[in-house]
Amino acid sequence: MIGWSDTAWSGVGYAVLAGLVLAVFNLYLTSSVLHRSICHRGMNYSNSLKKAVCVWLWLWACIPPLTWVAAHLHHHATSDTEEDPHAPGVRGFWHVTLLTWYYVPQYVRTHYTYAEARYLKPFRGDRLLHWLDKPWVSKGNFYLQMVLSVLLGPVVLGFWFGRIVPYMLLSGFTNASGHVHGDRPYENLGTDASGFGYKMIGYLVGGETLGHNYHHRFPNSPTFRPLGFDPGFWFATRILRGRPVKEMVTSESQPVASIG
Repeated sequence: MIGWSDTAWSGVGYAVLAGLVLAVFNLYLTSSVLHRSICHRGMNYSNSLKKAVCVWLWLWACIPPLTWVAAHLHHHATSDTEEDPHAPGVRGFWHVTLLTWYYVPQYVRTHYTYAEARYLKPFRGDRLLHWLDKPWVSKGNFYLQMVLSVLLGPVVLGFWFGRIVPYMLLSGFTNASGHVHGDRPYENLGTDASGFGYKMIGYLVGGETLGHNYHHRFPNSPTFRPLGFDPGFWFATRILRGRPVKEMVTSESQPVASIG
């Protein structure tokens, strides 16, 4: 193996830290583009930016974009039931926190015909996104990156670990805590983060847990906190220059926006 002898371990620490920064950046991209725009049509971006973000997240966070979209919309349609891909009330809080990365592709691959017909019609002609979503492509991307990181030494492995593992765990925590802990101002099963610790984590995940209950009440609202600061909305409008869609509806399942 390359690079494992005479390693400057401070470099490994910096690599892990850099990976963590990238993981948080990718969580903001997921919230701002994949979630608020492509899934729920709450934000408008150019088609080129949406597609670029999908490719970026596939590369740096190992997220198959169409799988993510289908599983998330099915989560909205079946929240906290046996059909929900990641319901903490069914699977358990820690199972969802630790294994959302497994439950999401498992649901879509098991129910692909249904998911494609119900949630992915706008993407039928998008060859690139369908190719990125193929199981052998998405799994190959993940395992190839992991093996190369091991072979290239601890610094590269630290960077891989720092950007992949926190992304997985924070995504799982969002799904778990967003339906277990916090306030419930609207009559749905989502919860808005309360308490200092949970709110601080909300800032790491693009505001997802800060207004999760509101989001389930108004799923295509561009902001999850109309009466408070939403870091994901700030990132979407100020950094990515997205345009919010003002219309709000109360349906728990929304058709996705096509790309390209």
